[in-house]
Amino acid sequence: MKKELSAFEQFLESIPLDRYREELMPVKTVEQDLPPDLNPLPAIYEAFWVEKPASFPDYEEFFDRWWKEHLEPLDTFIRRYFWGCSHEFVFLGFKARLYRTLISVLTQFHFGYSWRAYCALPLEASAELDMRGIDGLVHCGDVTVALQIKKETYRPEARGPGRFTRRRERADWSLEVPYTIALADELQLRGEKARRSDTRYRYGLLTFLAGRMQRRLSNGFVVFQPEYPILIECLIRERVNGGIRDDLAWDKTLEALQRMSESPGRSPL
Repeated sequence: MKKELSAFEQFLESIPLDRYREELMPVKTVEQDLPPDLNPLPAIYEAFWVEKPASFPDYEEFFDRWWKEHLEPLDTFIRRYFWGCSHEFVFLGFKARLYRTLISVLTQFHFGYSWRAYCALPLEASAELDMRGIDGLVHCGDVTVALQIKKETYRPEARGPGRFTRRRERADWSLEVPYTIALADELQLRGEKARRSDTRYRYGLLTFLAGRMQRRLSNGFVVFQPEYPILIECLIRERVNGGIRDDLAWDKTLEALQRMSESPGRSPL
């Protein structure tokens, strides 16, 4: 599966992030909840989550195809929320909305491709699972673990304990796999300037994440080091063997990985 990972990384590195950041990231005109027939996840999985090396579409090709295949539900949505607006206004709004979704999902796909390349436990991923807040299901014996690959955030609604509830419908327990787009040096500096000990500790974990578990491609796209999924697999095995089935929040995941990576003979690489 390393060929698939290599092909996917080459695709990620070809994305003109700076251009899209300038062109699309400031556009926030389509912020309403999208109806099921406009959810882009099925199209994203079909185009970018593959079983063999593929020629992935660039964003222009992907979005144009999605737009043309959804003209009827788009017309209904536009009549409800954007009556009287120009085609260009609505088109750009959706293009920016789907781009933000796509970049996030492509990041989690890199973790999935890395898992398939370096880990032994089977990983299941699909649009249907994703819509339930599950980015991957790992099967370890008779135990099923739900993964969520998530950008660490300060938003309270994204950090409350209730976020684990839905995942329990499909898994025995959940594990959050965090990533950050901040640089390790920036995070370390923020930690040194922080006044509260818990804030300094938080930035220490994020510095470990950015400096040890992640790397950046030449265009700035954040991807995962091979050690990251390997350590997550070791952590899952450790907890399953110990009969532990508590959900693991992002900070507890990093605490465990830091411990494992610093223990003599425990780091897998």
